[in-house]
Amino acid sequence: MRLTKISVRSFLLCVASLLASTLACAQSLAWAQSSSVVGIVEGGATLIRQTTRYALAEGVGLNEQDIIETAPGAFVQIELPGGVLVGIGESTRLMLRPRVGKGLTAPPLYLLQGWLKTSTSGAFGYASPAFEIATQAANTVVSTTGAQYEVFVESGSAKLTLRDGPQTTSQLASGDFAQRREGATPTVARRAAPEFLAKVPRQFRDRLPARGEQFAKRNVTPKVIGEVAYADVAPWLRTEPALRLPLLPLWRSRATADLTFRAAAKAELARHPEWEPYADPEGYARRLAEEAERRRAREAARQAARAAAAAAAAAASGTSAGSGKP
Repeated sequence: MRLTKISVRSFLLCVASLLASTLACAQSLAWAQSSSVVGIVEGGATLIRQTTRYALAEGVGLNEQDIIETAPGAFVQIELPGGVLVGIGESTRLMLRPRVGKGLTAPPLYLLQGWLKTSTSGAFGYASPAFEIATQAANTVVSTTGAQYEVFVESGSAKLTLRDGPQTTSQLASGDFAQRREGATPTVARRAAPEFLAKVPRQFRDRLPARGEQFAKRNVTPKVIGEVAYADVAPWLRTEPALRLPLLPLWRSRATADLTFRAAAKAELARHPEWEPYADPEGYARRLAEEAERRRAREAARQAARAAAAAAAAAASGTSAGSGKP
């Protein structure tokens, strides 16, 4: 049987259509398995990606070391691989998949401050300056600022491990409420405190809705606000070394390009001394030169001492030889 030009063309079109469908399915599956996406944005929310600030929008894909910050009254929901739903309340600072140094295991999220609700059917966990939490098939609501925290397990179970001070672990069941107030000892109760329930963001009171599949085939680009200023990233540069040291390569170019950024970073060097070569290059070069001069002086003193000791030993040996009997 001979194929006509029309039948060949039809065959090729069918193949192309099949490949396109397969690719679309593969992209959708890849999104479901490995991507993080913004599902809901209510109110003002900012995305900090590398050295740029963006207005966060629904459908934006999220990358490693992305930072989300919410304004007072705002709410954001993001969806992570494995069907993990994360609600972000007002006045919150959160980093996705931070790169970390010694002393901290890389978590999928790092909550610097604010409100977070997580919902997952499997295992999940994240970190904050005060604690690490590992949940299992749980809905949890957390509020934290500095050393203070409040953790409520709506359902499922969680393991709460304190990171500052003596490392202690609490096993939390459904309904348990753990908290630590400023200067107080951590406590665990069988029900949430009324004052905590009164201030829980209203969006946290209902189940978080999954919306990620609506954005699986969309490529939403966030609107650029501008380059980051020092004030935008200062809270992250004042965190623990394991988190802030890997941020230096991300933002050091701003100290070179923006004199205002450099001056602000220089004024805060006591909080992040690793920034000295970029925030105060002249002072850094001068300090290195002074340290090199001191090392040379110490080495010269050691050499002089060794020479003096050798001369004294030689003189003593000569005196001993000269006083010997024939």
